[in-house]
Amino acid sequence: MNRLSSDSKKIVIWLWANYGIFAAAFFILGTLGSGNRTILWVNFILDVAICAVSLVLNILLFLPRHKVSFLGKITLMLITLCLAAFTWFAFLMPENGLPPVLFC
Repeated sequence: MNRLSSDSKKIVIWLWANYGIFAAAFFILGTLGSGNRTILWVNFILDVAICAVSLVLNILLFLPRHKVSFLGKITLMLITLCLAAFTWFAFLMPENGLPPVLFC
């Protein structure tokens, strides 16, 4: 088993922290702001920012100096892309049977 370097470990920890913040913010702000447009916009902007930061961290993790297994890199990238797709689906896509929450 390969030992992760300090930089690689920090990136992986930040990615998992971002995923936790994403889930907590989405559900906490979602329950608080079901009728408040301002909270919905804050939730959307926070989710987009977290997805963008996670995507940049994933790209950094794919540099050759980081000795993370390829399966780990792909898994973290897929989680980030799924969260981004979820944000798109939950906030912007009108075809899901509900009106897009940001434009109601």
